[in-house]
Amino acid sequence: MQQYFSKRREENFLFIDEGDIHHIKNVMRIKANDDILVCYDKVIYLCSLMDDYKRASIKEEFKSGTESIEVTAFIPVLNDEKMSFIIEKGTEMGVTNFVPVRFSHSKFVLSKEKELKKILRWNRIAKEASEQSRRLIIPNVFHIINVSEIEKVQGVNILCSLDKEDVKQIKKVLNVDTLCDKISLVFGPEGGLSKEEEDILQSKGFIKTSLGNNILRTETVIVNVCSIINYLNG
Repeated sequence: MQQYFSKRREENFLFIDEGDIHHIKNVMRIKANDDILVCYDKVIYLCSLMDDYKRASIKEEFKSGTESIEVTAFIPVLNDEKMSFIIEKGTEMGVTNFVPVRFSHSKFVLSKEKELKKILRWNRIAKEASEQSRRLIIPNVFHIINVSEIEKVQGVNILCSLDKEDVKQIKKVLNVDTLCDKISLVFGPEGGLSKEEEDILQSKGFIKTSLGNNILRTETVIVNVCSIINYLNG
């Protein structure tokens, strides 16, 4: 059953966003009185679509609760296919915030005009992935920043490194004793981060961390770490 997000409720009706009406009518071919799921204020409701396609009548509560861990992922700017994968799978795995970062090894540079279009597209991917995975929120995809602008959270701050020395194993950085309500994750493009970038992040409080002996593809890192977080969160 298809899920949508609503920003407005009046009595027993949830209002459908204008941008979703076309999808409902022409893509999903949902008809009036069909059941859909609508998420409003972190609660998903089973609803019946009204004749005007602009409203849905609440039938019962389908899912509610809270997302107990806020995960912020500082991700490298990559090509469209890899960025789409990271945002889609990261959303499905529970990431709360995506912050694209310009790293020295990044091969892709976007003009300001192209960046604005990409941000809109990446946020749309996050919305669609939230609907598919029945998240209670839509993650934020922020504007591109520089490494020096990255800030740690009041929790666990992981810096994924390809170094073999002076690094901690992921199981020592992220485990049942360290798990908390805020986690941030930094990982670089192919080739990883430069020494200067790692030094900057370590000075800010990020823990230089190894994800194991195997070298992961950039887009695999977020799935790997979020799988550990979800397992520990039980």
